[in-house]
Amino acid sequence: MGAPPIHVRGLGKRYGPVVALKDLSLDVAEGEVFGFLGPNGAGKTTTIRLLLGLIRPDSGEGTVLGHPVGARGVAWRGDIGFLPGDMAFWPRLSGADTLDFLAGLSGRPPAGRAQLLERLGLAAPELARHVHTYSDGMKQKLGLVQALQCEPRLALLDEPTKGLDPLVQQAFYEIVTDMRKTGATVFLSSHVLPEVERVCDRVAMLRAGAVVSVGDVETLRRAARRRVIADFSADADAASLAHFGELIIAQPRHVELLVAQAALPALIVRLGMMPLSDVVVERPTLEEAFLEHYR
Repeated sequence: MGAPPIHVRGLGKRYGPVVALKDLSLDVAEGEVFGFLGPNGAGKTTTIRLLLGLIRPDSGEGTVLGHPVGARGVAWRGDIGFLPGDMAFWPRLSGADTLDFLAGLSGRPPAGRAQLLERLGLAAPELARHVHTYSDGMKQKLGLVQALQCEPRLALLDEPTKGLDPLVQQAFYEIVTDMRKTGATVFLSSHVLPEVERVCDRVAMLRAGAVVSVGDVETLRRAARRRVIADFSADADAASLAHFGELIIAQPRHVELLVAQAALPALIVRLGMMPLSDVVVERPTLEEAFLEHYR
């Protein structure tokens, strides 16, 4: 079995005194949709630029599609589709000319273009227009088509649904699902947590240039604390529940707290000894798991 499409160990990058990325170690498997999460400035875009070889790492090593990170040459990059977060086009080129030019740079035929245009809703009259007349949403659609039209083995997508309306977002999710079925690998940077929760197999959470958590969505959910909401038929000692977790609301007849999964059984037993009238245990979302690392 060959190396995974993305395999990096100890990757680091500095800009003068600023540490943009430190000790990044990741393996992304073939056919996987991998989510890369983090706030602005966390190092997501720096990571993608390193994987593309647009910048060179200051430390660490790895491979992308079997080629060393930072390797020179352009031929192997024809297997990569790239959507930058700040996509800029030539304003006086038409949409069609833009796609033709970028496909020519890849050295591969744009076999998937027609289907992508149909699914994302870019019609021939729109493609004939100069790109400077496009709305932000249309530019984002064009960016997605140029990244995926040559059916790359690996797609690096930075904030792919930015500016898209809900129907086009849905079309994009279906495109990603179909790519997974063909064995293509998608590395997806996003701030939209429900999106990542919906389409990604695994997720890495980045903070201040360092990965703080990696795992499948369900594992990350399980690691996050549950919200427990309890109501009582008579006044109860809410403060006595504080050692089970973090009290959010503590009233004589209503309590809400965040509790680790391991503490739930003991908490339920304790609640059963109180004048309990109702209790709800809410499973955490990926967003809540994400926020656990940014408190």
